[in-house]
Amino acid sequence: MSLERKYIYGIIEEADPKGFNFSGVGEVEVYTINYRRLAAIVSDTGFEEIDPTRKNVRAHTVVQEELMKIYTLLPMGFGMLASSKDDVLKLLEKNYQGLTDELMRLAGKVQVELKVFWDQEAMIRELQSGSEELTRLKAKIKNARSPVETQKLLIEAGQLVERVVLDWKSKYAGRLYTNLKTSSIDARLNNPLGVKNILNASFLIEKTAESDFQKQVYKLDSQYQDKVNFKYVGPLPPYSFVTLKLEPVN
Repeated sequence: MSLERKYIYGIIEEADPKGFNFSGVGEVEVYTINYRRLAAIVSDTGFEEIDPTRKNVRAHTVVQEELMKIYTLLPMGFGMLASSKDDVLKLLEKNYQGLTDELMRLAGKVQVELKVFWDQEAMIRELQSGSEELTRLKAKIKNARSPVETQKLLIEAGQLVERVVLDWKSKYAGRLYTNLKTSSIDARLNNPLGVKNILNASFLIEKTAESDFQKQVYKLDSQYQDKVNFKYVGPLPPYSFVTLKLEPVN
């Protein structure tokens, strides 16, 4: 199998050719393809596309995590392939100024993510303690005379839960996002992850400030723990904050 194709993990500022002591997708060598002051981090592959298996995704992530310990990294998404070394060099050449500017803008910065989920027990308590409407619906469901009536009442109960969730999004998620956004360089709201997810946000922060930002998240988690659950992830490559659109290689 020919290994002419190159799997690209990201772009760094590096003038000298480098090899690394960690393996990439397919358990092969990770090294640089250099153009002037820039380098693409690559490994060789014979595949036309890379399957997003757990093993391959993990290998991609590990390479980027290791690179972040040494460099500012402009990350590529999983599965980025070039047909040959020449195509990688053309990509660097054609986008050289934009890549250089983007590396300078993101130097010393990392991405962290916060996902907030409403707690099921807390939701039940909220519904039971403050909703005469729920009490009324439960009584009606208990005394329903047909499956059709029961289904209709269950839909009403679901809509009631949705209204409470929307209220919590405004009351808790909005407040949390605004609070943390003021402590970050930039922030992005992402699509929710399922019905329980009321906040899915990414924050761009200084790498040196990550510990302080994390402490602030933990403080907020303690403050809201009887209502919602937090999931903090980071530091990560700044995927959500790379604004450069690469010029394609013809």
